[in-house]
Amino acid sequence: MAYTTFSFSSGQVLTSSAMNALQNNFEALTEQQSGTPRFRGVARAWFSHDGAGTLVGSQYNITSTSRLALGKYQTNFSVVFSGTYGVSCGFLGGGGQSDNRARNVTLYTQASTYVQYKGRNSSTQQDGDEDLPISLTIWQD
Repeated sequence: MAYTTFSFSSGQVLTSSAMNALQNNFEALTEQQSGTPRFRGVARAWFSHDGAGTLVGSQYNITSTSRLALGKYQTNFSVVFSGTYGVSCGFLGGGGQSDNRARNVTLYTQASTYVQYKGRNSSTQQDGDEDLPISLTIWQD
């Protein structure tokens, strides 16, 4: 699959082959393959996992996720990232009104083929790593 430069004229019938070419271009842009136009901030991978590190729902450009230790995870990419990339995260945490711990996700290793991160909690009484359901979106700068 490669990026193909083409255009449509007004009133032209959109054939199945043209639709396939558009789909191929979309995939080439998303994966930022060689020869495609470059855009900053394009999401190139995304996923969600439960507290055990098991992938749930849909994911893109992810080969696997594993739980390394309590609250620590590694996710591996299908396509290698080049240069700088960023990560946006979300998580499900909280034990209701009686739970006063604040939770967050911390990245601790970013590489071209994987990212390592951990779920953390903190309160006035304790803090430490915690297994959390986490969602990440990785985007190329």
